Amino acid sequence: MTQFPTLIDQIAAAVLAPAEVTENPHHRAILDVFGETQELDRQLAELAAASLPGVSTGEQLDTLTDLLVERMAAGAELSALLSTSCCCAAAYEPDPPGEYDPAEGDEPDFDPDFDGFGGFEDPEGDEFDDLHEEAVEDFLSCPSRPQTIVHACLDVFDDHGSPEYVSSAELVERLRGLPGHADPRWRYADLNTLRLSLILRRSHGVPSHRPRAADGSRYRAFRRADLLGALAD
Repeated sequence: MTQFPTLIDQIAAAVLAPAEVTENPHHRAILDVFGETQELDRQLAELAAASLPGVSTGEQLDTLTDLLVERMAAGAELSALLSTSCCCAAAYEPDPPGEYDPAEGDEPDFDPDFDGFGGFEDPEGDEFDDLHEEAVEDFLSCPSRPQTIVHACLDVFDDHGSPEYVSSAELVERLRGLPGHADPRWRYADLNTLRLSLILRRSHGVPSHRPRAADGSRYRAFRRADLLGALAD
């Protein structure tokens, strides 16, 4: 999606059919986290004003505390994104001329009798291409490289004996050790519980849950059946 995520903008994009553009992942991350803070604010307001029959004051206070912690984390994440310069624009800027780069129009002055590179041989074109293709194929077929973050999460479930739930904290701890990117915005090494929730819910339709622990307390977790459903989709 490359338009602002509101109903009016989606209708405008469908009617006006603007030229397709490539969105900036950093900007998209800002929008996603901003939307998350708004959703958490809405949940906090509803919970604070709600009268929940059959729910004790202690349980309601625990839920409110959990939401407050999530909202504070989302606010901190948004502040970090807003204060971080975007690297995407710099990637398309030409490199400044180096100290030893020849000026335009100047010809390098080589000694015609210089034979300093005689010991080097140019690689054969076909042989070089074959080595490159083999390296790419080996990387893409590496069995330790998960196809998506959903596959990576399911690997964690399998390592735990395929339980119904695994906590967000446990998933993050395990996923942060993986190489590469969890999505176009964040590397696995940069994941936290908020980023994991954003990626799984918004990119794969996988919601988080709050099951009860053995001591009766609730914790944030993901359900194996939801992850399997995302693969089926």
